[in-house]
Amino acid sequence: MGDLTNWYVRLNRSRLKGGDGEASALTSLAVLYEVLLKMAVVMAPFTPFFAEYLYQQLRKRLTAFSSANAAPDKLGRADSVHYIMLPTADNSKIDDRVVMGMSLLQRVVELGRRARETASISMKTPIREVIVVCGDKKALEALQASLESYVLEELNAWGVSFTSDVDLWCSVSALPNLPVLAKRLGKKMSAATAVIKNLDSSALRSYVQSGEINVDVDGMSLKLVSGELIVKSAFAGNEAKYAATTAPDGSLTVAICTVQDDDLRRQGIARDVCNRVNKLRKKARLDIIDQVDVFYADLDSADATGPSIPTADALAHNKALLERAKIVPIPLSRCFGQVIVTDTYPTPFGSKSLKIALAAPSLSLPCATRQFQSSPTLETLVASCGIQQNEYLRGTFAGAQFDLAFGADIFTSATAAFIATS
Repeated sequence: MGDLTNWYVRLNRSRLKGGDGEASALTSLAVLYEVLLKMAVVMAPFTPFFAEYLYQQLRKRLTAFSSANAAPDKLGRADSVHYIMLPTADNSKIDDRVVMGMSLLQRVVELGRRARETASISMKTPIREVIVVCGDKKALEALQASLESYVLEELNAWGVSFTSDVDLWCSVSALPNLPVLAKRLGKKMSAATAVIKNLDSSALRSYVQSGEINVDVDGMSLKLVSGELIVKSAFAGNEAKYAATTAPDGSLTVAICTVQDDDLRRQGIARDVCNRVNKLRKKARLDIIDQVDVFYADLDSADATGPSIPTADALAHNKALLERAKIVPIPLSRCFGQVIVTDTYPTPFGSKSLKIALAAPSLSLPCATRQFQSSPTLETLVASCGIQQNEYLRGTFAGAQFDLAFGADIFTSATAAFIATS
């Protein structure tokens, strides 16, 4: 259940919602459906009531549900999940390459997050590069084959590099496990310690893989086995540029670039805006299909002692990100509809008081019509009108006549008007 919710669903949120196209969405939903259905059957003896509820909701989509010829204990036709035999595992369906890649992905993400914590870099702030150092070439190839994009997304990174050259990026050292070796070596412990500390990286990696190593202590060959040495792996790269975390067994190291610039900070602000908009939609209990106009305004400038990036500048530099999120932020001064919910908060690298507002779509004018500059009074008038497709709004304003056409001068929402003139 943890892998399903914390990994499959989270990694594929956009895909499940159709972000990668209808075919991809249907495939991902079919996989989720299959897993939930099988889990309901497997969980039935342990959580009988929840499993029964889950099965009753899912069985309606199976062809056997409405088939009079189906066996009474067939999945979907059975009146209760408790009438169904437990499924047997089919190992032929296991793709070892995918399992290997996914296992490495989980470890990379966990170590990458720890590296961010070490460097005090929030997950909201993008980083320029992630370096994955792993001696297992097959696992690296499996990760690169189809899971690389998940590394970028989960670690909020612009790029990722994979390398199996462990000696270039990591240094390995060892210490004797004194409680174990001291009893065995006695007076030779001091000489053995000096030899162990001088072991090179290749010898220690061989020891980790095979579980044994032979060393020469005062002319005597000594065999050390697993548990008698404490092997440590440390990042050997530029610590002024990178922060790294290594797995306890030294088999994997993940380093993140800690150098920040204005491009990264701008994207950090844009991502934060998207995150806030989604939280406001949830707060307002909006459905995924509900359309709203999104407005923003810097109510206060950033701290003069630190970097100050206007929100408008950050959004202008990250249009692709906003398009993927399907969010069109509009200056708050263009809001003339009914506001549903608002939030004011400090941005990480810009305004100390950024206001985000979600408003119900209302008829809107672009910043400048074909005939004259717009004004709040005229905007309010248009927003309150019930004009529809192929209709016109005619009148006199500020001593000048106007003739506004729906679709050319008047749009269904502030978002549509903003896009038309962008």
